[in-house]
Amino acid sequence: MTTVAIDFGTSNTVISILEVDTQQPKSLRFPNLSRVFVGVNPQGERVEYPVIPSLMFIKLGNNIILGEGVISQRLGLSQSYPPERLFKKFKRDLAGDYQPPAIQIDGINYNSVSISELFIQAIWTEIKKQKIEPSHLIFTVPVGAFERYLDWFRDLGQKLNVPQVSIVDESTAAALGYAIKNPGQLILVVDFGGGTLDLSLVKTVNNSHENNSLRAEVLAKSEAYVGGEDIDVWIVDDYLHSQNLTPEQVGKISYQNLLEIAERLKIQLSKNPTASESWFDDESFMSYELKITREKLEEILEYRQFLQQLRDALDEVLTFALKKGISKNDIEQVLLVGGSCLIPAVQQLIISYFGKAKVKLNKPFDAVCHGALAITQITEIDDFLRHSYAIRLWESCSKSYVYHHLFTKGTKYPYQLDQWLTLQAANNGQTEIRLDIGEVGEMTQTEIAFDALGRMTSSTLQHQESYRSLDTQGKQVCVAKLNPPGAAGFDRIAVLFEVDFRRTLLATVKDLLTGEILANRGEIYKLK
Repeated sequence: MTTVAIDFGTSNTVISILEVDTQQPKSLRFPNLSRVFVGVNPQGERVEYPVIPSLMFIKLGNNIILGEGVISQRLGLSQSYPPERLFKKFKRDLAGDYQPPAIQIDGINYNSVSISELFIQAIWTEIKKQKIEPSHLIFTVPVGAFERYLDWFRDLGQKLNVPQVSIVDESTAAALGYAIKNPGQLILVVDFGGGTLDLSLVKTVNNSHENNSLRAEVLAKSEAYVGGEDIDVWIVDDYLHSQNLTPEQVGKISYQNLLEIAERLKIQLSKNPTASESWFDDESFMSYELKITREKLEEILEYRQFLQQLRDALDEVLTFALKKGISKNDIEQVLLVGGSCLIPAVQQLIISYFGKAKVKLNKPFDAVCHGALAITQITEIDDFLRHSYAIRLWESCSKSYVYHHLFTKGTKYPYQLDQWLTLQAANNGQTEIRLDIGEVGEMTQTEIAFDALGRMTSSTLQHQESYRSLDTQGKQVCVAKLNPPGAAGFDRIAVLFEVDFRRTLLATVKDLLTGEILANRGEIYKLK
């Protein structure tokens, strides 16, 4: 029986196992699915990083091709293999607040949920082909993931019939992987991938009374929904603006080809000051030449607020740490993880914060997945709530929603509120009291302005709150059944909320009319 970790990424997915004999992490390589990035470790040795591109193409007859097979066959880039059958960035759609409508292919509807499940299920089949019998499955998720996204992984773990399923933040996982080898150090991980920016500040300490086992403490977190996939789009959009073209004018196939070129140019700029590539579309008989410099890319990143979001995330983590008495100088190592950390402008910005000696870029592609396996060696992880949790109420006077906050983000759990919440029945004869309980998270959005020549003239980074109900069915959470039925306008129940060490939302409910305790620390929702 084996522990398996799946780092499901927007651009690439990594699968790792703990080898039974050595208990060392190892990334798996799959024929026809994996592509290999080559790097050099701190000892100067050549290292291979096998990843599965997070791509899926539906051929005729619902034949599914995924990973490197999509790239090698150039699927989605021609009339024979149209882009309508290509799925990418589905992890990002799955985690997002807005779910794109389903796409019908050969009479079957596909959406981000079904595509993501097909993708993981196909990989799971390949794992089993390698004679691996998983007993513990660990999923990694973005720091700012909402409960709906986590629910999907819990449900998927049940469908895969794995005895034990765990979920850990991506950047926290990478920090744990490093920290178990260096207990006591204060580690900041900056995980900048294809779809999200995640930061975690973590420290591990020895539990001397528990056979020197390790306990990990998560001290600060931050995130932003921006990544390498956005950069590809921005490079293409900048090029099209310079040519007075729109995506509609070049067509879906040409646009997908341009995105492929943009990704390659972005990778080339990690090593070279300039990059260019030409491409001739033999279907539209148009030729394209994309040429970009590091300076131009940095200009795009600044205008699109990419670097500003990185600054904001770093500042948030450092501010949070300072409130706990931890200064920037106390941070001993800053680990860069994810493909977007290969961008020179990103590295330079982080080095300007912490100094070159502290910043490391050793395992950009597999640090998260390997680190996730470390939770098997840690007895306890002290963590906190990344989002606020609130009750959403409709205010008829203003015709808008208002929020009664229960727990604010940053609350360390277990935690119990110190005041009871008194609630009334809304209608005469009411037999239940239901509440719309959800998460309140901060989202950012960038607005860009162009002049008549297609040049970027200004950009604005807007912050706004996003509310997501814990109940996806819209039925709300029933906290009390009333007997006798309630009367409108009278206080009827008092509720005391708490979050236990398992990150479960609990409620103790007292009937103010009868004096009866209707629920004693009853489970309302499993928050993670």
